[in-house]
Amino acid sequence: MDLMLTQPNPEGEMDDAIGTEPFRPQYHFTPRRNWVNDPNGLVYFEGEYHLFYQYNPHGMDWGHMSWGHAVSADLVSWRELPVAIPETDQMIFSGSVVVDWENVSGLGEGKAPPLLAFFTAFDEARSIQSQHLAVSHDRGRTFVHYAGNPIIDLDLADFRDPKVFYHAESGAWIMLVALARDHYIQFYRSQNLLDWTLAGSFGPMGSTSGQWECPDLIRLSMDEDPANAHWVLKVDVDVGLVDGGSGAQYFVGQFDGHRFTMDPELSGLSGALVDQGPDFYAAVTWSDLPAEQASPVWIGWQSNHQSGKAYPTYPWRGAMSLPRELYLFPEGEKLKLGQRPLKALTGLRSAERRGVTGSLAAAASQVSFAREKSFWQDISLGGDAGTTGTVSLSDGHETLLTITVAFGGEQISFERHASAFGPVDFFERKTTTRLPLPARIDLQILVDGSLVEIFVNGGRRVYSASLFASDGMSTSIECLTGTLRVERDDLALMQRSIDFSP
Repeated sequence: MDLMLTQPNPEGEMDDAIGTEPFRPQYHFTPRRNWVNDPNGLVYFEGEYHLFYQYNPHGMDWGHMSWGHAVSADLVSWRELPVAIPETDQMIFSGSVVVDWENVSGLGEGKAPPLLAFFTAFDEARSIQSQHLAVSHDRGRTFVHYAGNPIIDLDLADFRDPKVFYHAESGAWIMLVALARDHYIQFYRSQNLLDWTLAGSFGPMGSTSGQWECPDLIRLSMDEDPANAHWVLKVDVDVGLVDGGSGAQYFVGQFDGHRFTMDPELSGLSGALVDQGPDFYAAVTWSDLPAEQASPVWIGWQSNHQSGKAYPTYPWRGAMSLPRELYLFPEGEKLKLGQRPLKALTGLRSAERRGVTGSLAAAASQVSFAREKSFWQDISLGGDAGTTGTVSLSDGHETLLTITVAFGGEQISFERHASAFGPVDFFERKTTTRLPLPARIDLQILVDGSLVEIFVNGGRRVYSASLFASDGMSTSIECLTGTLRVERDDLALMQRSIDFSP
């Protein structure tokens, strides 16, 4: 393998190469430099989608947490801006942003409504986390800390990640905050976005193997019928969830403005996985979406707490997933959370070749295409109860990922293999999920540099991972048992959508 990684260059003479590094994605957001993790403060305001995120302005490892900032007009093309909320004597942990349209906080200036950022401040000297507020009057470019901080302080070491939204039915602003080690989500209410009263809590429930983090509460309608709506509570778990690693779980129920009540008939007695892959964490939804964007949209950190700190990228470490539309769908007696890539992303496709069909007998295989760095491929597999097939991603030297579809067992598994460039520890991961399989299963495979996202049957299951190829990746399809029917829409190259200019 002849891959050469760019080495640190303190003089900055490698700036011209930024955006072309071996593992750099082209249509997933990454900062030009340094460490990035949780998305924060997602809000749409005055024609811009804002993406704030946990960021270390000083290096490629976690630390000096501040809020980095990027903006987009369409959730596809992103432009990085200067740090919006820098570290002070306290680190700036995760949180959310809302538009105070009616100036109920009294913090507005003139006619333009202020942007209010709610975040966890970490006082390292006292080892205390509390909830703080900052205000922007310049479309999120800079923020001023509220003089009355902290707005909520329980004198706790693990109390974090406020998510704020307006609940019209009960006429109040709601804040979710995680009691991380106690495995509770607390719900606070406010009329003025400054003074908050505890209204209820949820937990422990589902996975309690690790700390609970980054909660979000999302109202979703079935069949686009507002009267047939349910609430989905999402909670991330930092260890012990996806094959022992970090991940996210969700619960389906109702929210009355004070407390969330899980519906065991619709949700089951334990949380369901948001994503089957090792690299999807801390997803949160955008607030104040424009009317034409009917479905909620979120984005996640496409990395993890176990192996992500050692991913071999330079001069950045960490990436955002693609923005995903959310929906609910019935599966048996339960309601499930679906996620699909934005339709606008198809505009990045180019050089498309389509329409390959055929059948494979047992032990037969076919290679779809070879060694491309950023592409989108649609594959449909069909078979009866005796059919099992695989789709593999490789780089010409080793198999990086194997997807196994067992029609008889109604299950699909994803196995990320050890890699020459992947970390040694905690990198191999395998997950298996039951999925009612019709006569065919559809896979949307989106590859971008070192990132892959796979949407199964229109997003009824999703798999997200980082894969480190020596060059571009290839896909291959193999029939293990029975007869596998294959339909492919072949390689669609993807164009760059991230602005890496200074």
